[in-house]
Amino acid sequence: MNYAIYIILAFVVFIEFLCYFYSKKIIMGLSEKYQIYDHFDYHKIIKEPRPRLGGVGIFIGFLTSFYFLFFLIYLLKDTQYQIYVDFSSFQIMLYICSIIFFFLLGLYDDFKGLKAYQKLSVELVIATILFFIGFKIELVTLPFMEESINVGILSYPLSILWFIGISNAINLIDGLDGLAGGVIAIVSVTIIIICILNRLIFPAIIISALLGGITGFLPYNVFPSKILMGDSGSLFAGTILATLSLKTTHKAPLGVALMIPIIFLAIPVMDTVLSFFRRLVSGRNPLKGDNDHIHHRLMKKGFSEKKSANILLILTGIFSVLSIVVSYFRGTLRFIGLFTSLLLGFLLMLYLDYIHFNFMKRNNHNKTVDENPADS
Repeated sequence: MNYAIYIILAFVVFIEFLCYFYSKKIIMGLSEKYQIYDHFDYHKIIKEPRPRLGGVGIFIGFLTSFYFLFFLIYLLKDTQYQIYVDFSSFQIMLYICSIIFFFLLGLYDDFKGLKAYQKLSVELVIATILFFIGFKIELVTLPFMEESINVGILSYPLSILWFIGISNAINLIDGLDGLAGGVIAIVSVTIIIICILNRLIFPAIIISALLGGITGFLPYNVFPSKILMGDSGSLFAGTILATLSLKTTHKAPLGVALMIPIIFLAIPVMDTVLSFFRRLVSGRNPLKGDNDHIHHRLMKKGFSEKKSANILLILTGIFSVLSIVVSYFRGTLRFIGLFTSLLLGFLLMLYLDYIHFNFMKRNNHNKTVDENPADS
């Protein structure tokens, strides 16, 4: 791979960063004019109102970088630096339209507020468009199995579940200063590395545009934050991660299809799955928010807001490194990467009391009763 690609990636990041930097004042002004603030609630640990239109700046910068990318592709056409694109112009425009619709959906929710089923209905339509463009799950791999399973007709529901799940997963973890933005940045870098290793240049350049916007956003979002990304930012960024993470498996070995994105997206995926089933088992609406997410449980363990966010970002970094190991290496190293990922996820759920060994508690109780029969 020639050095021109790295220069292009860096330039795309820089353009996005500048766009966000210069649009910040406009965003702050709009938030103040229309009173678009997040206030303290059980989901987001916010002590005072803060503007939540940070996603607007990220989106503007992303579109600017993306159109620059199109211009660049045109200039490099039929040269030695030509960028290979495995989508037609029509598919690319549909993809951009889908991202725009996700952004507008989140923006409307920031302004007016939407019920969960209303958002889900619109997301279902947009996700269907993404599926027919070509972003789809066709192979599923069980841990430590070398062969993947062709899901056949289940491709559509699994793909829709993935798009909606990941886009909303980023929204769910956006509860602490710097957490969602930090996760997006780390995962974006991971996708870029995996794409470069697999010579998938076009997805790497697209995700670089998102990385640049997040890089410009994070200085204003780390604890104590001055601005939040809002639903417009989390849904928009989550959609890009959901779609382009599937492209990382395009040239990946058959036996690790879909395992790679699940690993580097482990924290938001784990939080979403646990939240859904936890509410379902307790008889509550699985789409209704609560204050029992992963970051809430870390704070209940005694960690501050800043430390809780840092712990989850470090874990995301570890999972990301493991996903690169699983993607790039074979044999023993791949096995170690998969095993470590599963073990780390299990230990995290155990530490946060998502997993209970009730039989151990019963055994300890019975032992106490046997040792103190007079008390029974």
